[in-house]
Amino acid sequence: EWEGWSGCSAECGGGVRERMRPVHREMQYGGQPCDDTEETESCNSQSCNKECELADWTDWGSCTQACWTGTNRRDRAVEHPARGTGSCPEPAGDHRLQFRNCNDKPCSEFYQQGTLHHVTSCSQCSYDKFCDSKVWAANGPDAEAGYASGNSLSDWGCGQWKGQKIVRNSKSGAIYVVEEGVFLKCASKIDMVVLMDGSGSLGAEGWEKSKTLVTNLISHLKEGDDTVRVALQLFSGPTTWDNYYKCTGASPTAGAPDLEKDCGIRWIKHFSNNTMSVPMLKTALQWPSATTLTSVALAEAQAELMYGREDAASIVVVITDGKPMSQDRTVQAAHALMAKARIIWVPIGPGAPVELVEELASFPKHENVIRVDDFAKLAWPYFANKIIAQTCPVLAPKIERMPAVAMPI
Repeated sequence: EWEGWSGCSAECGGGVRERMRPVHREMQYGGQPCDDTEETESCNSQSCNKECELADWTDWGSCTQACWTGTNRRDRAVEHPARGTGSCPEPAGDHRLQFRNCNDKPCSEFYQQGTLHHVTSCSQCSYDKFCDSKVWAANGPDAEAGYASGNSLSDWGCGQWKGQKIVRNSKSGAIYVVEEGVFLKCASKIDMVVLMDGSGSLGAEGWEKSKTLVTNLISHLKEGDDTVRVALQLFSGPTTWDNYYKCTGASPTAGAPDLEKDCGIRWIKHFSNNTMSVPMLKTALQWPSATTLTSVALAEAQAELMYGREDAASIVVVITDGKPMSQDRTVQAAHALMAKARIIWVPIGPGAPVELVEELASFPKHENVIRVDDFAKLAWPYFANKIIAQTCPVLAPKIERMPAVAMPI
């Protein structure tokens, strides 16, 4: 009897298979020889070109933000790869990656509010133009709340309150401003690395405003084993080409660099549960005022994430104003880091490399690029809140506001 067919010698494009049958008794005494004991036939003659086959869509993921419009994500994996000249949709294309909006609501229910001050000399301003219409919210039965962004208070002669939270009593029409700003507080389980650019291109004002942004951000992260762990790196760059080659490994004979002395990169805080007070943080942040070695800063962030928690989301926030010393090295370092963490870029000032940042940001781009076009705006609570809202899907519940204090201006 014939044995079974062997496997085909080719998956496509034409192959052969064979089968055999054993001889139980050879011919003898002039008998007839046995029939063929081997047989072949062609197989798999179909074309080798085949489109890939995709798996079903995954379920929609959880919302990336608690407020100010986050996204749910779903994707499709490749179940069977393409063959020959067959094609497959790009991983970031609409056929394999989709987003939908979620939590399209104000953040007012999460604000950690400070003292209210009654604004009297701005009462003639049109209230509708004080605030971005997307962030209105009820703030108690007799108040409306908004946030001074976009058409800000400065456009109406109320510049000292620019960027602050404002509320209006809906019965009396009185306007109040929270002088110290109102902030969200991150309570998500995330490992966050903040990379702060300290290059000379910031200028003195840009540096001071950057310090305010970073201290506002870090002081409103709820650190703990089940919430946030944060690391802070202050980066600039080398002051000589010899040190640049040394820091980037382009000079094999230069030896290992001193990260702070040679490369202008210093860790202010590594991952831990120990918090830094605002005065301590401001004291630790000394302006290096040199170049911008973004590629090494990103590589150091990736190394820091090795000490992160397995069950915590990894996020890197890059606050930068200048073009990196090497764009190619920065692109390579960013792509390597994106395989390990979500990167949120905060390009600041008029000279920020916005096009490069948009190329390097994680998807969806609008959630991972926070543009600040003016250094003065860095001190606004709005931008610290925006970073917190876009990195923390879980926010601490609202703390009740202190009693209002009348304060004419």
